[in-house]
Amino acid sequence: MVRLGYSGPNSPYPGGIPNASARHINPPPLSLGESAAAPPNAANQASPRRQRRRDRGALDEHINKRLRRHVWASADRQWTRKALDTERAAYFDTRVTARPEIWQTLHNALQVMWEPPTQDTNDNGQTALQTAQSMLTAAEISLPTGNLVNGAYDTFGNYYALPEWVVSDPQNMVEHDHNKDGSGSGDDDTQGGGEDGDVRREEKGKDIDGGEQVEICARLSETGNDIVISVSKTEIVRNIIKRIAAEANLSSARKIRLAYMGKMLKETATLQSQGWQNGHILNALVFNR
Repeated sequence: MVRLGYSGPNSPYPGGIPNASARHINPPPLSLGESAAAPPNAANQASPRRQRRRDRGALDEHINKRLRRHVWASADRQWTRKALDTERAAYFDTRVTARPEIWQTLHNALQVMWEPPTQDTNDNGQTALQTAQSMLTAAEISLPTGNLVNGAYDTFGNYYALPEWVVSDPQNMVEHDHNKDGSGSGDDDTQGGGEDGDVRREEKGKDIDGGEQVEICARLSETGNDIVISVSKTEIVRNIIKRIAAEANLSSARKIRLAYMGKMLKETATLQSQGWQNGHILNALVFNR
């Protein structure tokens, strides 16, 4: 029998395979004394450089800065108090995206920040800022810059945009509109008309409806205890707060803010004017001055 090969007279490929070799397919490794021309990327392949990577934290965690106030002045519109309050209310009433409870918390925190500092505190609004921050923290709302004008995020990554006229009052806001003759437009609540006029008279000690008494229940945030007192229907929230604090034996270093149905109550208005119904419990938020 003739043994066929790849070369020789009996090879089926005349002349044999051009690059045929009897040696091993893979040459043995070079000894230490030998050298060979390496391909251009051989160094990178032989000793790949490890790239250092900075730990950026969990991907589901947003940057969260401490809450701070936004200061601005309107350049294209003259804002009045009445117009600002009306448009803010309409803004939050029309929020239909993302989670409604987060919008409500943002609204509550902003209401605390909108209130001017009371006369018995001299902290330039720091107490209100701390209270608003605690609300945002409890709801796990994160602020990428600390300024609500730049928006906020919830734990699911939903983004909540807030225009600056919602976040804070402009520095050049006017309290009332004026007619061309310079007189007031009738919005002045000191002129005696409407609900605000009633509140002004209440503050001066004038009784409007004969002093009918109602029983209210306020639940303290720090202890969960209920404080029950009887107040006049015409009594403003500020006076009610003082009576609750006295009944709860709170020290002068503590302050109370009343909330109802997720909304902070204005201290210069009555409970009924802000939608409170007889028998409903009020939330008394207790914090340091």
